[in-house]
Formats: sequence, C-alpha cells, structure tokens
Amino acid sequence: MGLEGKLDFEVEIQSSADEFYHIWRNQIYHLPNVSSDAIQSVQLHEGEWHSEDAVKLWNYTLEGKALTAKERVEVDDANKVLTFNIIGGDLLEEFKTFKAIVKTIAKSDGRGSLVKWTLEYEKLHEGVANPNAYIDLEVKLTKDADAHLINNA
Repeated sequence: MGLEGKLDFEVEIQSSADEFYHIWRNQIYHLPNVSSDAIQSVQLHEGEWHSEDAVKLWNYTLEGKALTAKERVEVDDANKVLTFNIIGGDLLEEFKTFKAIVKTIAKSDGRGSLVKWTLEYEKLHEGVANPNAYIDLEVKLTKDADAHLINNA
C-alpha cells in the first residue's frame, strides 16, 4: 500500500461554469457566508487576494472538529482550474503534501456545469487514513456555492 493517493469525484451544478469559477477564483472570502457550518473564515495571510502568491488561512469544520489550513492557489483561468496547495495547518500533521484541484466545465447543452475535484496527497506514514471525509466537504461546498449563485441570480 503506497503513501501517495488520489481521489477524483464530480458534482453537477445548475449555475454556469463562469459564475462558479468566479466565486472560487475571485470571491473565496464569501465561502463562510455561503457555507458557514463548514467554513468559518478565509483570511488573507500574505499577498493580494487575487494573486497566485497569496497565502490564505482557512478555519473550517470537518466531522465536528475545528481545523485550519494554510494554502496557496495556482490559477489556470483559460481552463477554469484552481489548485489549492496546502502549505500549513492541520492537514500537514498527517500528510506530507495535499492539494485540492477543482475544474469547472460548462455542460454542452448549456444547462449548468460539471465540477471535477481531484484530491492529491502523500501520507506521512501507512497509519494515516485516506482523506475521504474531504470528498464530503468539497461536495457540500460545491452544492452550497451553487445554491448561493442560483438564489442570488
């Protein structure tokens, strides 16, 4: 059993790929308003909000536990892909590396979008469980952001 792993999953949403990507790319600080039971805050730690060298500190709840994550995002606007690289916080107590990649794709029929998530990680040791709870968290955040966009359209 290897220490490196990858989890892929998809969520269909009703909002457009552009709208969904925009909130995650440019308005990430709104997520605590959109999904307050999961995300308590997203704070700018270093740099400018929209720059790739920015470092953000997340306070979130996973399986009833308050956690933090410090991340730096890589941006691919042309393909609507964001890569959240975890560089600090609770995740690094169990993982050597952890990244969440989100790609937003417009559906060909023009109705809604497909959000593809990939979690890539390397465990510190064999005793660390796969981060399956993060699938539920990302699905919840995706659905909450979609509902927010639809209700505020």
